[in-house]
Amino acid sequence: MKSIQYIIITFFCAAFCACSSDDDSPARNRSPFVMSVSPVQGQPKEVIRIQGRNFSGIRENNEVMFNDLQAVVIEANSNELQVVVPSGVGQAMVHVRVGGQEAQGAVPAFTYLELTDYAVVTLAGSSNAGLQDGTGPSALFRNPEGVAITPGGDIIVTDRANNSIRKVTDDGVVTTILGNGTSGFSNGDVSVATLAFPWKSCVDKNGNIFIADRDNHAIRKIDISNGLVSTVAGAGTAGFADGAGAQAKFNQPLDVAVDGNGVLYVADNNNHRIRKISPEGVVSTLAGGTAGFKDGDLATALFRNPSGLTVGPDGNVYIADRLNHRIRKIDITSGQVTTVAGAGTTGTRDGIAAEAQFNNPYGIEVGEDGAVVIADLNNNKIRMIEGGTVTTIAGSTTGFLDGAGILAKFNSPTDIAIHNGIIYVPDLTNHRIRKIYKK
Repeated sequence: MKSIQYIIITFFCAAFCACSSDDDSPARNRSPFVMSVSPVQGQPKEVIRIQGRNFSGIRENNEVMFNDLQAVVIEANSNELQVVVPSGVGQAMVHVRVGGQEAQGAVPAFTYLELTDYAVVTLAGSSNAGLQDGTGPSALFRNPEGVAITPGGDIIVTDRANNSIRKVTDDGVVTTILGNGTSGFSNGDVSVATLAFPWKSCVDKNGNIFIADRDNHAIRKIDISNGLVSTVAGAGTAGFADGAGAQAKFNQPLDVAVDGNGVLYVADNNNHRIRKISPEGVVSTLAGGTAGFKDGDLATALFRNPSGLTVGPDGNVYIADRLNHRIRKIDITSGQVTTVAGAGTTGTRDGIAAEAQFNNPYGIEVGEDGAVVIADLNNNKIRMIEGGTVTTIAGSTTGFLDGAGILAKFNSPTDIAIHNGIIYVPDLTNHRIRKIYKK
C-alpha cells in the first residue's frame, strides 16, 4: 500500500514540476504566435516591434530572420520583441522562431525604404537646457517650440519654457529678442514685456513678429521698428468669442501664420477652430467648431486640436490637424476644406498620401516648390508630401543623432521653417535647433 501511495505521489510531483519548470522552451500548447510588426517599413538599424504571444523572455532564445538575414533582438518578453533591422533592400519576410519552434500567424513583410539625400546637423543648442546666448552649442534653449524666418533669412525661435523669443543666424549665433525666463502678460518695450508659454510664431514682410501666446490665450506682436510689444487679439483668459481685439477669446492658440496682405490665421487648439484676424485686429472664425473630422465647406468642416498651420505660396492655408492625424488644406478662393494626406489612424506609413499614417503631426510648412513638410511629433520624424506621396526625409527612433537624414534622431520635433531649400526644426526635448539640407 505504501509503495502504491509513493508511486502516486511521485507521479503528481513529477507532473507538477514539469508544469512549473523554468525551462523557457515553448510547450506544445503554448506555440509562439506573431500578431503584428510595427513599423512595416524603414531602414537598416531601425528598431521595430514584433508583437504576439509565447515569445521567450530570454533574448537569445528568440530568432528573428529577415529573409535569410538574422536580426539582433535587443529586448524580449512573452508578448513583444524589439529587433534591430538588418541590412537589406526591397522586401523581407519576417520569420520568428522561439526555442527552435517556428511562430505561427501570418508572415509579415518588411519594406526597406530608400535612403534619402538629406542630412541633419545641429545649428544651435545642446542637451543642456537653459537661457543663454552664444554660438552653436554654447547657446542654450529650454524646449524650443516654434521657428519662423525673417525677411533677412534669420530664424526666429519661440523658446517656450523660457517664455522668450530668440533669433538665430544661419551660422548659429543666438541672441534674445524678448524674455528673461519670467512668465507674465505685459506689453511695452521688449526689455519689460512678458509672455506665458509662447508656442509658435510667424514673421510678416516687414519683419514684425506675431506670437501665439498659448497660456495668455492671446496673439501678441513685436514691432520690429520700435521694439514694442502689443496684444493683437485675445483677452488673456480662455474662451471662445469672435470680435475686435480684447473682445475676442481663444483657448490655447498654438500657431499663427500671416499672408502677404497682413491677414493672420490662428490654430485655436482647444476650440478646434481656424481663426482669422484682419489687419485691423478683428477676429472671426474661418472654419471648425466642435472636435471632429469633416471635409467640405468652411461652415461645416471640422478639426480636432489643430496644432500647426501655414500659408502656402498658393495663398491657401495648410493645417497640421493633430488629433485627426491628417494634413488638411483650406482653399481660400473656393472656401473648401480638403485632406491633403493621412488615413486618420496613427502610424508611420509612407506612400500614397491618402493611405499614409502620421502620429500627432504638429508643425507644417510649404516650400517654394509646393512640397509640404511636416514635423511628425510622436513619430520623431520629418515627413514630406510631394506629388501625392508621403516620404520620410529625416528621423528614425527617439533620441539625438546628427547625420544622414533617415538615420538621424529627434526627440519631439515640433515645427518647420524653410529658407532657400533648407529646413529648420525645433527639437523640443533635445533643446536644439536642427537643420536639414540636401547633400
